[in-house]
Amino acid sequence: MKNKEVVKLLQEIGQLLELKGENPFRVRSYEKAAQNIASLTEPIEKFVSNDKLQTIPGVGEGIAKKIKEYLETGKLKYFDELRKVFPEGLLEILSVPGIGPKTAKTLYDELKIKSLAQLEKAAKEHRLSKLHRLGEKTEENILRGIQMVRKGGERILLSSALFLAKPIIKELEKCPDVKDINLAGSIRRKKETIKDIDILCTAKKSDVVMDKFVNLPQVKEILAQGETKSSIILDEDIQVDLRVIKPESYGAALMYFTGSKDHNIALRELARKKGYKINEYGLFKLGKRSGRVSPRGKGAGSARPVREIRVAGKTEEEVYKKLGLQYIPPEIREASGEIEM
Repeated sequence: MKNKEVVKLLQEIGQLLELKGENPFRVRSYEKAAQNIASLTEPIEKFVSNDKLQTIPGVGEGIAKKIKEYLETGKLKYFDELRKVFPEGLLEILSVPGIGPKTAKTLYDELKIKSLAQLEKAAKEHRLSKLHRLGEKTEENILRGIQMVRKGGERILLSSALFLAKPIIKELEKCPDVKDINLAGSIRRKKETIKDIDILCTAKKSDVVMDKFVNLPQVKEILAQGETKSSIILDEDIQVDLRVIKPESYGAALMYFTGSKDHNIALRELARKKGYKINEYGLFKLGKRSGRVSPRGKGAGSARPVREIRVAGKTEEEVYKKLGLQYIPPEIREASGEIEM
């Protein structure tokens, strides 16, 4: 099954065409074809042998011919010729988080940067921050990104994470038992780089959903399979966690697993001040039962256990509202002033 190879090939063609200044529509056609092939549940070779490549959305006659040539010969003349237009190191530069084709082209045109080593040297000498649209913060992010690349890609770009996550969501949505399904974690907060992918859903039969999840064609390894949580490693060596949540707790769980950690801490403190307890199961009103009991349950002694009454949890909106807050978009949940105590 060479779906992954074909996807990578089409993505790199799109990047090189954008570097070359080609028509954005043409660039987008390769990106769209790559995305749709990534979501296939069958080998791309089967579409070639059955002459069905053009039934894949986004794959026209031209792209179909290129895919067929690559699968039959192991190489693509068009791609090889396209690569000759630019220094080979530019594709490595494009692997750095935060650097897209436009930025890579600017770096090449204005600073003649054509390798990772040259990029690092220019960033350390603060030559990048002097370029139009690139500031000191971008320069710092690029230096961090270079270290990520050299460590073996422990984190990936948001765009790459979404590219991997969307086909999984699409397949899970086909399960009749699945009602609500969302991304969580840093990918939902749209952070620049992502370590792993978190997915939450509600389902009538969690075992059916989990079986579907761990048997997806892009699964390289199954780390764990349980009733409410399963974890897999994709072919791209990215971990994906799926949690099945009860409907009454779905909103609270989505908030909890979206984070950030600091945002959750601030929410817990706010809830405490208002007489509530908040966790991944819901928002609970705290109260004590009347009377005192002994440790053995007879006579006077310690207070009875605190009674917890669920007051919200089905949706994020109702949890925020109960805490006296407007809905806070995931992108700004960083405890940087979005919650006023």
